[in-house]
Amino acid sequence: MPNTISSTDYKTEYGQRTGLTVQRDKIKEGDRVLIIDDLVATGGTLSSAISLVKLLKGTVVECACVVELKMFVDPPADSGLPSRTKLFTGLGHEDVPIWGLISEHILTTEAKLPDGYVDDGEEH
Repeated sequence: MPNTISSTDYKTEYGQRTGLTVQRDKIKEGDRVLIIDDLVATGGTLSSAISLVKLLKGTVVECACVVELKMFVDPPADSGLPSRTKLFTGLGHEDVPIWGLISEHILTTEAKLPDGYVDDGEEH
């Protein structure tokens, strides 16, 4: 794209990714930016987006995600999982809050219907 700036390459739970890109005139010095993502796990994509906003002298007010996998926030050292806390601290992003609508504990909770439940096909 013409007149763009890119963040550096970054890692996700899926592997290495090329940097994110934005047109230079879309974020101006002093702009307050909300970054929205569908899912945050290791924080690779969010950290890349935060870096990009900072390159353009904007301020990331918050990151909002539909699903947040909290198991990557600060996993035990022996788990083999990457730590989002260590990544953000290493990049100087520890001041940016992340808000998730749903965390993985909801996604792994099995719904149980009461005994004798019968679906009558109506909305309730």
